[in-house]
Amino acid sequence: MLFRRVVNVLEEWYDYERLIIRALAVIMTLFCIGAFLGSIDFANPLSDFVYKYYLDPIIGESTGDSGYNIINTMTYGVVLAMFVVALSGWLRHLGVDGSDRTLLALLPFVLWAALGEVAEDAEMFGEFFSAWFVSPGVHFQTATWVIISGWLGYRIHTSDSSDEEKSEKVKSASIIVIFTQFIIYANSIDGKVDIDISLMLIFSILAIMSPHILESSAESFDSIQRTVYFSGIGGCLVLFGAIASYLSSIDITDIGNYPWNFVAVIVVIGFPVVLCWFMLEQGREAASELASQGIVAGILPPGMTEDEYIELESEQKNLIESLRLKATMAYPVAFLPVAGQLMDGIATYIGIDFFGYTEKHIVSEAAVELFDTALTFAILKLGIGGVVFWFYSMANFEYRQQHLRLLIGLALMVVGMAPGLRNVGRLMLGV
Repeated sequence: MLFRRVVNVLEEWYDYERLIIRALAVIMTLFCIGAFLGSIDFANPLSDFVYKYYLDPIIGESTGDSGYNIINTMTYGVVLAMFVVALSGWLRHLGVDGSDRTLLALLPFVLWAALGEVAEDAEMFGEFFSAWFVSPGVHFQTATWVIISGWLGYRIHTSDSSDEEKSEKVKSASIIVIFTQFIIYANSIDGKVDIDISLMLIFSILAIMSPHILESSAESFDSIQRTVYFSGIGGCLVLFGAIASYLSSIDITDIGNYPWNFVAVIVVIGFPVVLCWFMLEQGREAASELASQGIVAGILPPGMTEDEYIELESEQKNLIESLRLKATMAYPVAFLPVAGQLMDGIATYIGIDFFGYTEKHIVSEAAVELFDTALTFAILKLGIGGVVFWFYSMANFEYRQQHLRLLIGLALMVVGMAPGLRNVGRLMLGV
């Protein structure tokens, strides 16, 4: 029998969490100082470094396609990992649900970021917003909307209101966030072509109604998750409306490789969707059997360490180990990152080998150039997806590491699915 030791799992900080939070504070302080001093033309090595490797590439990408360099690529990876660890600690202390439901609630914002990048690729926004819809700016902007909607949801969740009152407040808060996005982005449309935003208006009206329309789909979510979920879906509809307005303002038959670009969209999205369905169906029964006993494979009971679990001998442990491989297939934290890696691989392969696009990420470019085909990259991404699944099928997270487990999955999903969706969006628009 798995045992549970009485500990205050929410109040305890890991030493590495404290260290990483301090390190992030130092990094962000230095970055802001360098950016500020550079903005006032105060010559110094720090500003030169910040602008050369971080700010200038972002500004350049908003007007052209400047790409990445080895310094900012490594930095983004390290900072992302540090942010994941730090945020997991804060979410745990706030009492935010660390289950896979939170990942599902955040999923619309992954699409939101991709739609924003596609709109920027079509040069739909003015100079200011262009810089904020390219990586990494788009991720900061996405995080801002997530934080705003999450904070509103948290206030509602922790209030003394009844469940019915909380539900109505969630819908109202979500509508405010969605309407704010519409006002900001509709007034920022300043594209290279004359765009009629009528479709954006129609989709935005639908977006504002979405918290009511989709209420039943969020029944398993708490107030925080519902607010983020509704705000994300509504925001997606606003940006999709902008893209639809762009398509309605041009002759789509003039898009290169029309109509094969739309066929490519179906292929790039279809295969990952089928993979998600397959993994979910394969693992559903095993995951349900474990869930009936209050068990999620890979999450240990409160107070139990991995070493203690490894040494443990019990029938319950035997059951977990016999089912964990299949059960993991049904966990969104596993199948969504795997699908994201597949999507990125297929989108890159089709875009480069069949539509004449080029790769700007230095690591990806090296993989493509290895055999002069993006199929190499697609195979590499498929292999990464396999590694991701293997990791989640083998890893044991302590009870208070649930949020870390969740955020690792979110990060892996974002770095695969977001660029994959962006690439397929560019194929659709021919930009």
